Amino acid sequence: MHSFDSLSLKNFLKINYDFLKNASVQKVQQPSRKEIILNLRSCGESRKLYININPKYPHICFISQKTFSMRALENPKSPPMFCMQLRKYIEGARIKEITIPDYERILELHFEVYDETGQLVNLCLAVEIMGRHSNVILYDFRSKNILGSAHNISPEKSSVREVYGGIPYIYPPEQIKTDILKTSYGAFCAVNKDEKSLSEHYYMLCEPLIKIIKNNSRDDENFFENLQKTVALQDTKALLELWQGSDFNTALDEYFANAMFKDIFSNKQMQLQRLLKAEIKKLENILKNEPNEGKALAYKQRGDLIFQYIYLINKNDEIFITPDNVQIALDTTLTPSQNAQHYYKLYTKAKGAYDYQKQKYNEAKEKKTYLDEVLFSIENSKTHSELDEITSELEMYGLIKEKSAKKQEKPTLASFNFMGYEIFLGKNNKQNDYLISKIAQAEDIWFHAYNCPSSHVLLKVRNDEKEPKPEVLEYAARLVKENSPMKNSTKASIIYTKRKNLKKPPGGVLGYVIYKNEKEIVI
Repeated sequence: MHSFDSLSLKNFLKINYDFLKNASVQKVQQPSRKEIILNLRSCGESRKLYININPKYPHICFISQKTFSMRALENPKSPPMFCMQLRKYIEGARIKEITIPDYERILELHFEVYDETGQLVNLCLAVEIMGRHSNVILYDFRSKNILGSAHNISPEKSSVREVYGGIPYIYPPEQIKTDILKTSYGAFCAVNKDEKSLSEHYYMLCEPLIKIIKNNSRDDENFFENLQKTVALQDTKALLELWQGSDFNTALDEYFANAMFKDIFSNKQMQLQRLLKAEIKKLENILKNEPNEGKALAYKQRGDLIFQYIYLINKNDEIFITPDNVQIALDTTLTPSQNAQHYYKLYTKAKGAYDYQKQKYNEAKEKKTYLDEVLFSIENSKTHSELDEITSELEMYGLIKEKSAKKQEKPTLASFNFMGYEIFLGKNNKQNDYLISKIAQAEDIWFHAYNCPSSHVLLKVRNDEKEPKPEVLEYAARLVKENSPMKNSTKASIIYTKRKNLKKPPGGVLGYVIYKNEKEIVI
């Protein structure tokens, strides 16, 4: 992943300077300790300036509604202290000037605001994009006094630079590098031409950008010229290639949004997978030992044999051997009839234990089948909302203890149109239940993989038709195969039946149905 370098920051300001200058801060949000959103109004439009100081992907960009949801941004119940400070000092204020210190990845937003005494105060919001040292700091520009920061740095955390309220703001230590715009071609030739060496030697040039410029250069002299041209911001072609887009703002926004989406989504997915795999492992340990009724039946057999041959047993016999050579231990203090009753009591006790163990075994088997289905749904998920639906389902069954505060909306189902037929796909149990309960009509056709976890597919049948054409049924069956563990198999058995042949058993888990009159398609 590319880092947000000082050249990209400089270009970002150049492109957006006219919008940022005199923009008013309408609202301040802080979804997390490492994310801040300034809702700005300028030039007749509103835009969200997104600041991320996460060490993994620190950056600044304007975000769209689409990428807002990709980042899974949610405001906390109570705003962090720094958010409250920003609201107090800069909400409603205008940006008077925007600057970037030479060779630094620091964007300075300058505000003029009135303090409690009515005096005009110059404040500066310094956004420092410096990898793991990234921070957002609000300070009084005249006195240099820090008012607050997103991340406080105490003397215990750093001996180089401290950051917290009440102390003077100072710039980070300067990098010892050279400005390529002040370098001759002869001096450039003396430097090693690999990307790492050039990045360590010159300001504003990161390794990925150097590689792109190098690949687009004819020779060393042209390479040097292209480096200078890019740094001077006379040509942003290499920067656009770095961020993979034709529009710089959009390219920045989508590049980091996609990176964050993959990271947040995969972490969320792995957490749910770990939870379910741990539960499934416990159930597999239970299922290793299937309860055996043999011990209980052996007690009953002995009782039956004693009654069968009671006339052959003497009161003081310690062992009785039946004509079929079965040895039965006897209690000499009991009569033969009492010995038989003793074995029947042992049978009743053992049978009760067996029935209890068998019930627990069957419950574990059913639960494992259900969790295997949910685990597949997690692996098959593609969006945050799908994972949220699965999370709420697991909360419902007590598999996740902490209830999420997020309000659960009705599921959004994937739909397809094939030869004029509407087909719906349920990718998890919540969607499957909604599909069967709210969307399906009696004559609609339901599809599922045979004896295997899979998505539910519903084919809406036209009123004037008894059964769709074979190619329509096959298309729906292929959707099931593609959304099942058998998607890479050469063959898959898909069953289908009408909705009226489905039944939700009382007390059954979400999305579970029993069916009859099913037919089969092999895909």
